[in-house]
Amino acid sequence: MTKGSDWLLVRIPCEPEVVEFLAYEIAESLGIGVETEDTEVRFYVRRKDAEPLDPEIEGRLGSILEEVRLFLGSRTPKGYHVSAFSGSDWAGEWKRHFKPLRVGRRLVIAPTWEQVAAQPQDLVIRIDPGQAFGTGHHETTRLCLRWLEEQAVSKEGLHGGSLFDVGTGTGILAFAGALLGFGRVLGIDPDPQAVESALANRRENPACAGVELRCGTVADVKERFDVVVANIQANLLAAMAEDLAERVASPGRLALSGILLEQADAVRSAYQRQGLDFLEDERDGEWCLLAFKRE
Repeated sequence: MTKGSDWLLVRIPCEPEVVEFLAYEIAESLGIGVETEDTEVRFYVRRKDAEPLDPEIEGRLGSILEEVRLFLGSRTPKGYHVSAFSGSDWAGEWKRHFKPLRVGRRLVIAPTWEQVAAQPQDLVIRIDPGQAFGTGHHETTRLCLRWLEEQAVSKEGLHGGSLFDVGTGTGILAFAGALLGFGRVLGIDPDPQAVESALANRRENPACAGVELRCGTVADVKERFDVVVANIQANLLAAMAEDLAERVASPGRLALSGILLEQADAVRSAYQRQGLDFLEDERDGEWCLLAFKRE
C-alpha cells in the first residue's frame, strides 16, 4: 500500500447474481457511491492515519457480508481487498462510470460535469452523487422514477399535491417530483452527509429550489402527504410500516423500493396490516417496487 494516499479502494469479488444486491446494501449502509462490474463491487473511502481500513467501516462491511450470507447462502462473497488510490484518480474513475441516463419518457439524469443534448419535453436532473446513494443507475431508483412519472399523468391528479421522499440520498426522487409537477416536496435522510449532497444538488437544479430537505427520520415528520416514496432497505421498510403508513394522506399513494423479489411478500404484508390497499408491483431484474393506496 502506498504511504500517504488520500483514498482507499475496496474491491469485493462476487458472483454476478450477487453484484446488485451487495452494491445496494453497501451504498445504503455506508452512505457512499458504489461501482459495479460483472463480478465485482468496489467503493472508495478516505484513509484515516495509517489504518488499512477504518475499524468502523470494517465492522459495518463485515455485518453487510453477513447479511448477504443470510439471504444468498453459498453465493456470498468470500472476502475483500483494500489498496491505496489517489483522490485525483478516484474522481476520474467515478466520473467515467456515471453517464447521462434516460429514465421513463421524460426524465434524464445527468452528471453535473457533462453537457446534455436535451429534447424540449425532457426534464433534466443534474446529480453529483458525492457520498450519497442515488444516480438513477440502480434498478431501485429507476423503479421509483418511473413510478413517479406515472403518477404525474394519472387520472387521480395526486402529482399536483404533496410528495414525501424518505431516504432522499442525493435528492434525485425529490427533484424528479418537483419537475413532474408536485407542489410541496419534502426529502429527508438520517445521514447528514446525504443531506449535504442533496443540498448541493439542489443548487445545480434551479427549478427545484422549492424542494425542502431535512436531516431526520419519518418520526420527525408529523404531517401527511398525497404521495410518499421510500427507496431504502427492505428490513427497514418493514420495521417502519406503522410510521410510514401514517404519513400517507387519504386519498394517497405509497411506493416502496429497495426490495428483492423474495422479500416482497413480507414487506407487502406489513403495510397491508396498517390498512393500506395493495395496488401493484413493478419489477426490474431482481428488484421490485410495491405500490399501495389509501382511499
